[in-house]
Amino acid sequence: MTALFSIDAQVDSVGVEWSIGTDLDVNALLDAEHYLGPLTSGGYELIIIGSVEDHVVAAQVWRNPTSRHLPADGSWLELSRWCLTSEAGANAGSRMHRYAVRTITRRLPKVTTLVSYSDPGHGHTGALYRACNWVWRPTWQRLRPPPTGNGSWDGDRAEAIKDRWIFGTRHDAAREQIVRITDMAAIRYWREHATDHEIRWARKHPQLDIEGIA
Repeated sequence: MTALFSIDAQVDSVGVEWSIGTDLDVNALLDAEHYLGPLTSGGYELIIIGSVEDHVVAAQVWRNPTSRHLPADGSWLELSRWCLTSEAGANAGSRMHRYAVRTITRRLPKVTTLVSYSDPGHGHTGALYRACNWVWRPTWQRLRPPPTGNGSWDGDRAEAIKDRWIFGTRHDAAREQIVRITDMAAIRYWREHATDHEIRWARKHPQLDIEGIA
């Protein structure tokens, strides 16, 4: 395994070794366990793995944001794959997240904000992000889905609009302005149609004032 001798390696309290890896370390796991499959191209800023006795049981893949609406100056980093298996043990997501934040802060000091997306179309509720103290910062399309949906992978099945989550690693005065929703009609629509769990998510959102909704 390429990451065995990383100076950043750390063994946690349940025996999982967290370290920096490469696509060679994670592709077999992603192919077997992640709905997006293995990595097929480069351009990734950081790959983190969790291993038990040289066997990879968890992986994170970080890259520059894909959205043109987010900064491309290196201050934001997108989590494009997060794969956990039962072999990583209980609360593996929180343990991996702590290691990732420490590693990113140390190795990529310019990064102030982490961003990721959970896909409800694949049963992802965002519970893992909430458990790790990420906050919900939806796009306007998430608040008011376009009439035509959000595209399609196979020609007849609409692609679900994803939930966007962010996590601050350093102070960034521009962060909330960057994810600010400018479509007030979308906010009004959301207020009329929000589900109970969305209202709970919105309690940490400066724009989505939920007073009187619950």
